[in-house]
Amino acid sequence: MTVAFTGQLPGFCSPTSHFMNILIIEDEPLTVLGLKQKIGEINPTTTVDSASSVDTAYDLASRNIYELIILDVDIKGKAGAGVVERMKVLYPGTAILVITDLEESIYGLPYMKAGADGFLSKLASSAKFDEAIRAMMVMGKYASTALQHQIIQESQVNRSVRYVNPLMSISERERQVMNHLIAGKSTGEIAAILNINKTTVGTHKMRILKKMQVNSLIKLIEKVTMLS
Repeated sequence: MTVAFTGQLPGFCSPTSHFMNILIIEDEPLTVLGLKQKIGEINPTTTVDSASSVDTAYDLASRNIYELIILDVDIKGKAGAGVVERMKVLYPGTAILVITDLEESIYGLPYMKAGADGFLSKLASSAKFDEAIRAMMVMGKYASTALQHQIIQESQVNRSVRYVNPLMSISERERQVMNHLIAGKSTGEIAAILNINKTTVGTHKMRILKKMQVNSLIKLIEKVTMLS
């Protein structure tokens, strides 16, 4: 069993013993169908709503109370860690399970720090999906064994250190360069736009990658999207 937490959120108990409202935020119909089927197998009395965008989800959540939100952070328009943080402020009593194609070893911990109560890779087996959904419905918490170890290690090493979004360490000039890089501009184009030489652009790029703790432009784009 890979449920990482001994405590449980208020309002959570046996998934077959009480009525639940669940909101799925997902723009892939087949994924929504699969999740609804799995939830129905666990508790047939559960009401499941779905939204294909974050804006639609906010609208539904303003009119309904949900015990659990299943959020695909890869949906069109993206739903980064900032969305998770906002949802936890707006709906403090609601558990949030993040599902994604992103690598758990890189993105699991940041999303949990942002306020997610669970993190699950879409590449997980059917058995793991079942385990995660059950854990979220029972306790409102879920993490794989590997992610549990990361959480424990982070807690031990940085017990008194507050998590800081790496974007906060990016200077104004670095942010300008980063935005142009993400937009697909070349080093020469950025140098011309900002009226600086190519070497300076290259130096800024190296500093940005180091501060964001990534080693490629693709990873930079993924991380900026997640943290924005």
